[in-house]
Amino acid sequence: DGDGLPVTNACTLIDFWERQGKVVPETLKEVLIRHGDTKLTSKHTKYLGWSTINLQLLCFGKLYQPVEYQLGLQTEPGTTLLAGGNEIHAGPPTKHSRMFAFAIGVPEDEGVDDLEDGFNDDDTGKNDGEVQYSPVLFHIDFCCLLFSMLDHEYKAPEKEGSVSEAKHFLVELLVELIRDYPMKEYLLQIDQEREDVRAWLESILSRITDGLLVNGQVEEAVRSNRILYTPDLIKRRPKKGKRRQRSERFLTQQPTYNLMKEPG
Repeated sequence: DGDGLPVTNACTLIDFWERQGKVVPETLKEVLIRHGDTKLTSKHTKYLGWSTINLQLLCFGKLYQPVEYQLGLQTEPGTTLLAGGNEIHAGPPTKHSRMFAFAIGVPEDEGVDDLEDGFNDDDTGKNDGEVQYSPVLFHIDFCCLLFSMLDHEYKAPEKEGSVSEAKHFLVELLVELIRDYPMKEYLLQIDQEREDVRAWLESILSRITDGLLVNGQVEEAVRSNRILYTPDLIKRRPKKGKRRQRSERFLTQQPTYNLMKEPG
């Protein structure tokens, strides 16, 4: 994919998908373009610690593209390469063992105490080094954000079909990424509290390994209000049991009227 621009924002991501021959739903395009630079708030999710979509794509958008295009460096085995942060690093093809050293450095004046609500206010797009993504894990988080944005932006019943189309596109893309690298290690990298997506991903991995279809799992993720949503949004939803209890309390607390006739 050397014909287009690197994926660094919502517009270049859409362009990349279309150059891959994918039909990107218009609803999804609208959300991405309209909210590329929108400061993400708790109504979307603060669980991920993302500042804006475009800043995240500036850091990690290259994960959607083939590694060969981004890292076209030709070098001989045995070469020591020092590479800057925020990149995907892979050595030249070799059948021998290789060593990879990884380190994180955070300047003293940019400690975690300076970050508010998990957001990095540095709008330069620099990754602080603490967040490590693979294509699958990045797209899972991206789906969680976009699912909540689609629900929030298109609440009208007549938009239900468009929202479902956009969600299908995102989940089917996620399945493609999983097929490329079907590793169970993903399960170890997802927080325990995200049990729904972990269980779903485990099921997908098992079926892909066994050569089975995953149509049912795709539909399950599209229809679910838990699998591709972050824990903070799930916790904020009112539970049906609590709603029923409030209704019952309301009924029992209604004033009673004495219908007996007054003597007279």
